[in-house]
Amino acid sequence: MDDIANKLGISKKTIYQHFKNKTDLVEQALEWQINHPLFSFMSEDVSHLNAIDQYIEFYRFIVNQISNSCESMRYDLRKYYPKLSNKFHLTKLTKFQNELSQNLQQGIQEGLFRPEINIEYISKTMAKIYLNMAEADDVILEKEDFSNVEYHKELVQYHLHGVSTQKGKEYFKNKFK
Repeated sequence: MDDIANKLGISKKTIYQHFKNKTDLVEQALEWQINHPLFSFMSEDVSHLNAIDQYIEFYRFIVNQISNSCESMRYDLRKYYPKLSNKFHLTKLTKFQNELSQNLQQGIQEGLFRPEINIEYISKTMAKIYLNMAEADDVILEKEDFSNVEYHKELVQYHLHGVSTQKGKEYFKNKFK
């Protein structure tokens, strides 16, 4: 709390007027992050786009975030606040899976994605892939893979090629170079 007060240029007493303790501060910060995600398929910036363009914007977001990733924050959260970390991760996973489901449904309605795809399975799988990358076993993937732009590009191409109709594949081919 001393470090936070010093960084903000306020007293610890002021912090404790807003938060019961350090755990309360961490919990409220995590709730804020859940309610104000850095990327959302439903945001005003991308909600008007078609499903493929939304996913391309998601890819661009991921590429931008690669250089801004803070592994020490994730590590500290897991180490010092394991219950909050698990709750935060599960909430993020569920929210992201729901957004991916909506993106897939939109793509089907637009004729860009195949109507026979299993939306629940694909959205859960993709959400788990993206949100569990940092915790992945180093035996198969190296830490460098997660920060490799080419790795994410291949993942986007793999996903969109797998769910797209011929119309969607043509659109994607012309859009994603």
